[in-house]
Amino acid sequence: MDNKIREYIDELLKQALKEGFTEAEVYYESDSTMSVSAREGKIIQFENSDTTGLSFRGLYNGQMGYADTEDIQPDMIPFLLSQAKDNCSVLEVKESITVFEGEKEYPDYNGFSDDLAKIDYEMLAKASLDLEKEVLAYDSRIEAVDDSNAVYSSGELFIQNTKGMICESRNNAFFAYLGCRAVEGEDVQTYGKSWCFDHRSDFDAKKCAKFVGEKVIAKLGAEPVDSLKTPIILDRFAANSLLGAFSGAFSAEAIQKGLSRLVGKLGERIANEKITLIDEGMIEGSRLSIPFDSEGVATKRTVLIDKGIFTSAIHNRKTALVDGVESTGNASRSGKSGLGISPCNLHFENGDCSQQQLFEKMGNGIYITAIYGLHAGINGISGDFSLMSEGFVVRDGKVAEPVNQITIADNFFDVLMKVDTLGNDVEFFSPEASRIQSPSLLIPDVSVAGK
Repeated sequence: MDNKIREYIDELLKQALKEGFTEAEVYYESDSTMSVSAREGKIIQFENSDTTGLSFRGLYNGQMGYADTEDIQPDMIPFLLSQAKDNCSVLEVKESITVFEGEKEYPDYNGFSDDLAKIDYEMLAKASLDLEKEVLAYDSRIEAVDDSNAVYSSGELFIQNTKGMICESRNNAFFAYLGCRAVEGEDVQTYGKSWCFDHRSDFDAKKCAKFVGEKVIAKLGAEPVDSLKTPIILDRFAANSLLGAFSGAFSAEAIQKGLSRLVGKLGERIANEKITLIDEGMIEGSRLSIPFDSEGVATKRTVLIDKGIFTSAIHNRKTALVDGVESTGNASRSGKSGLGISPCNLHFENGDCSQQQLFEKMGNGIYITAIYGLHAGINGISGDFSLMSEGFVVRDGKVAEPVNQITIADNFFDVLMKVDTLGNDVEFFSPEASRIQSPSLLIPDVSVAGK
C-alpha cells in the first residue's frame, strides 16, 4: 500500500480522537484488474481498471457512525468525520457495538503469488486466443465462441483502528472463462465454464477447451422429459448453486430479524444425520483461505450443522453480542459499505461415494448438471425453490440422453432432511473450487416438471 495512504489513515484516526470520537476504525480496500477478451481470432476487448475504497466508522456520543469515500486525499479527513457525525445524529437505536482490539495472533497466510504477478497483457491475450482456437478445433459442431476471457486481478485489504489493531493482506489471481455454442441441425446448445489458477503453469488451454467441448457436445439433442416425481442427483456444481442460494439462512443477522426459517431452531435437528455443514476460514494450501474478517477477527472453523443438528449461525461482532456468543469471524463489507455477514468457505462435508457409485445407487432418475433462475425461483425464508434445470437421464445406473427445459421444485430444508447419499467430490484445490461447495447429492424424490 502507498505510504501516503498509510499517512492519511494515521491522520484520520488521530483527528477522529481530537474531534470527540471515543474510538475509530478505517477499512481500506483496493483492486486492480486487467482483462482481455478474444473472438474470431482477434482481441476484441482490453480493460485495465483500478478501484479503491475507504470506509471510516467511529463511536461518537454513544453511537457508531459511518462514512466512506473513493477519493483518498488529505481533504477527505474533515469530510469523513463530518459525515460520520451526521450519521450518528440520525440514528434512533443505540448499538453496543465497538471496534475490535485485535487478536493476539493471526494465522500465517500469504495470498499473493509472485509467479502470478508476472502475468502481462501478452500472456492474457495469448490465453484468450488459445482458448477460442482449441475449443473450435475440438469438434466441428462447435460453431462459435461467445466468450473467451483471461483476467488477472490483485488486491489489498487494510484495517487499522485506535485500539492498536492493524490487519493487512494481499492477494492476486488468474481467471479464465470459456463459453461456446454447438449446433446440430436446428438444435443449438451453449455451455460456459470459469477457472481460477494458482500458478501460470496450471493454465492449459487444450484441457480447458476439452472440458467445455465435451460438455456442450453432450447437450446436443436434449429434450424435456415427462413431468414426474423421481430421484435426482445434483452434481457438485448444481449443488453448490443451491447451497449458495440459501446460505443467507445461516446468517445470524437474518435469523435475528426473522428472515430465516432457522429462527428458534438452534440445537434442533434440521437435516438428516448424514449432513454436516461447515464454514472454514483457513484451509491449508488453498487459495480460498481467509485469515481474518472485515472487523479483524480471525476466521474460524464453524460447524453450522453437526450430523443434522443446527449448532451455530455465522456471526459478526454485532450479532454475536446480541446472542451472547463470540463472533465466528464472518463480518463482511467492501470499502464503501457497512458491516454485514457472509460465509468464508461454506461446504457440506464429503460423503463416501464416487459419482459413478451415486449413479449405480440411484439406478433410474435424472442427473442435474445445472440450475438457473436462482434469484427469481427461490424463497430464501421458506426454503421453497422452483428452478429451470438441465442434465441427463440416468437409466440402469448409466448416464443416457440429455434433458433440458425441465424444472425441479422442492424445499431446501426438506432436501436437507431427505438427502440419501453424498458424493466425495468437494475439492478445495482445483481451479473449479469456489467459496460455496457441496459434493454431489442423491435426493430420492423431487418433483420434475417437463412436457
